[in-house]
Amino acid sequence: MRANGRRGVLATALVLVSAVLTGCSGGGQGKGEPTPVAATTPARTTAATPVPEPVVGLDEAQRVLTRMLATDDVLRAGGDLRMALEIVRDGQTALTTAAYRATDMAPPRYTWGHESVFVPRLDRPPYWFTAVVERRDAGQAGRSGRKAVAAPRPAILTFMRQDDESRWQLSFASLLSPGESAPPVALDAEGYATALSTRDETLEISPQLMAPLHATVAEEGAQGFSAALIAPGDHTTGYSAQIAERKQQARHDGLNYDSIFGATQAPVFGLRTRDGGGLVQYGMTRTTTLSAKLPSAPWIEVPKDARWASEDPAMAKEMRIVETHQYAALVPALNAREPAEVIAFDGAITRVTGR
Repeated sequence: MRANGRRGVLATALVLVSAVLTGCSGGGQGKGEPTPVAATTPARTTAATPVPEPVVGLDEAQRVLTRMLATDDVLRAGGDLRMALEIVRDGQTALTTAAYRATDMAPPRYTWGHESVFVPRLDRPPYWFTAVVERRDAGQAGRSGRKAVAAPRPAILTFMRQDDESRWQLSFASLLSPGESAPPVALDAEGYATALSTRDETLEISPQLMAPLHATVAEEGAQGFSAALIAPGDHTTGYSAQIAERKQQARHDGLNYDSIFGATQAPVFGLRTRDGGGLVQYGMTRTTTLSAKLPSAPWIEVPKDARWASEDPAMAKEMRIVETHQYAALVPALNAREPAEVIAFDGAITRVTGR
């Protein structure tokens, strides 16, 4: 798309964004939800403004990361969901519950390798920092009795402390897509990162707008009004193709199918990257609904990977499956005339309802 055309698309997107923020489809899961809570503080300063002394130091963040990963492993080994929920918040609450309950309280365990910790220079709450850590999924024991260990995959983890009296909790976790490198976060002379305001206007897309614009691309694909702003891929335009295919299959089975995406109330985290853009972390929900076209339609079977969340293996009239998603994207600097790229994703089914 030519630059002028692309800027026109951006203008249209900004005009329509207020509608998007209340749900990308009529009756959607995200409808009526408020703008995500700010988790960042403005990082732009003038030459006359002194650099604030950070409340959270680099050494403290490193200690928190080490302690939290060790605690998480102990709790997973013991299948202690109650305690596991004490060290998570936001989207990680639903995802942690799913990890335990879907495996009969035997969630997967991980080993952790090389890490990079990015601590923004924050002088007031909420406090948070991001770490990129190599994660290995422990496999099942083979004939030799040894456990196979999968290849490492970098995870983006963000820990948050709401105020001076709060404890540290894991708010966000996502896995870099295969082939993606660690995000190029910018560091100052003392090794600190720069937090971006959720309304930062130095990026092609403000952090608070990433989730609603991503949702429109997921639902509408390459034909959506925000398609030029976010690069195509499995977790963007790929969803639209998947939805179209499943709608066709549902019609063949005598069912109605719909799947919509929405922004959540979870915090949005942004860090300045070395090229002047930003690493933006945000959450979304995906709500898939299957309903019977006729009273005589067959029962709607609950998918195997969702049965942990349902008392019944099938529904008579309607089934609604809710997924919790967490994404990280690289957003170019303003006027770069390049689309944002989703580089990390993690998610799971977190609720099933029906009638």
